Amino acid sequence: MASEATNSRPGVGASVGGPSPFSRPPQPKPVSMYDRAPVAAPSAARPRGANAAPLPASPAGVGAGTIDEARKALESQRRNGAQWFYWVAALSLINCVVALTGAQWRFILGLGVTQVVQELSHRSGPSADVTAGLVSLAVIGLFAFFGYQATKGRGWAFIAGMVLYALDGVIFLLIQHWVGVGFHAFALVMIGRGYAASRQL
Repeated sequence: MASEATNSRPGVGASVGGPSPFSRPPQPKPVSMYDRAPVAAPSAARPRGANAAPLPASPAGVGAGTIDEARKALESQRRNGAQWFYWVAALSLINCVVALTGAQWRFILGLGVTQVVQELSHRSGPSADVTAGLVSLAVIGLFAFFGYQATKGRGWAFIAGMVLYALDGVIFLLIQHWVGVGFHAFALVMIGRGYAASRQL
């Protein structure tokens, strides 16, 4: 009876086989160095010198393309300047043909010296027309020759042509033909630009 009473008490039977209320609570198990998560190794420093990876190169042909475009622009400017000699020669030839027909109009961009020669031949009579024509053709051919050489990049052709064309402009200056002076000045500027381009090639 006593044992039954003892076993019927709440909590007594449960405490016999269970942990003591005065026992130390379980401590967490220390983590071993072998149980730690592996730490990623730091990345190796970038090697220098011969083993260094090459830097990304610029797109191929970019520098060469820029140089080619600049050269083409200079060649175009040189050609445009040289072609003014052709214009002067062609318009001067037309002026000579017009003078032979007896017409009074002329191209201002043409050479003044050929117009002077043609005018003197008219005053001297028909016998001087042949001489005037040959002189005019010689001067016109000279300017065409300057244009041909200047197109090939000959600097002396630019200089000689500009000097002679400037002297030709003095004729218009002496007779105070200001439109002719202006056209000569404009043509000289354009020819000078062609010469400047030829110096850079």
